Amino acid sequence: METSDPGPADGEERPRTRSNPEGAEDRRSSNGSLNSTPPPQPAVGSRVEGEGEASSTDSPPSSTSTITTTVPAPTAAVAATTTASVTAPVTAAKDRPKSTQPSVPPQIPPPAELQIRAPRVNCPEKVIICLDLSEEMSLQKLESFNGSKTNALNISQKMIEMFVRTKHKIDKRHEFALVVVNDDALWLSGFTSDPRELCSCLYDLETNVCESFNLEDLLNVILQKIELPLMDNIQTIPPPFVVRTLLIYSRHAGQLQFNPSDAVSKMLRSPYFFFDVIYLHNGAEEQVDDNSWRDIYASFSNLDSKGMCYRFEVSLCGPAIELYNCMAKLLCHPLQRPFQSHASYSLLEGDDPQEIEATV
Repeated sequence: METSDPGPADGEERPRTRSNPEGAEDRRSSNGSLNSTPPPQPAVGSRVEGEGEASSTDSPPSSTSTITTTVPAPTAAVAATTTASVTAPVTAAKDRPKSTQPSVPPQIPPPAELQIRAPRVNCPEKVIICLDLSEEMSLQKLESFNGSKTNALNISQKMIEMFVRTKHKIDKRHEFALVVVNDDALWLSGFTSDPRELCSCLYDLETNVCESFNLEDLLNVILQKIELPLMDNIQTIPPPFVVRTLLIYSRHAGQLQFNPSDAVSKMLRSPYFFFDVIYLHNGAEEQVDDNSWRDIYASFSNLDSKGMCYRFEVSLCGPAIELYNCMAKLLCHPLQRPFQSHASYSLLEGDDPQEIEATV
């Protein structure tokens, strides 16, 4: 049946369109009458012409994907053409073979004992710096920036000051303490958030001839000075602070004496306690028991049951910049850094890290 499209005659109300939703100047008052009877309004929830969606029905979908649109009589012929044109592409899309996507390999989670339990938050740190004062720290073996020989104690004092001042700039809530290690451990400077207070007693230290090193004695001194947080829900509630011990150790004779008590073992297992180590050894110059320093270095790994502590070994015969590099890698917050085996310090993937000498 052919019908003519009604045009906007003079005096008639202009149709409601998206650009003219209210009929513009042809709006009438609620008591007025219109010259033409408007089409019935659709019920609430039904589709309106021009929304670009198909009307939904309660009947189950048929095998042929056909999109049906409810339209008024003046546009029935156009709707029939639209239905036919939409059905063909949908059917063709069904017959089109799916492109094969490369399967993503599943992520292998770390072992249960290596999973982080505490939230990755930037809470304040209580950093305990433990400096070894054995005679090995006074040996003039390290190569400084200008090519001259220097000792490990001098370099350690400078890099500790740089570490403390940098951490203080990152977060002024961080606190620092200093412990010196001879035959026994001595708590030299209490927790302070002022880097100048710790550095004031850092440069008045001298090395001594030490016969042994008792790691348990060091941990007992730390245990008496700290109190670890106790949280009801470790996985969701951030701790008010974490405690990190940073040991700079340089002895290569004798094995570590370590028989921890229950209290020390509990402290080492706490998710809020970390024990980082920088071990200075003779390396290639050592003539007797070439692998003895490796045994000592491996014994520090036994202290870490969580897998979240960092350990570095540096040869006393190498450049001093290696010590600075290790200290810079320890600036990261222990709750936010990755496992040490996953850490990468190169800017581009696949690039080998290059040693860059700094000049001062």
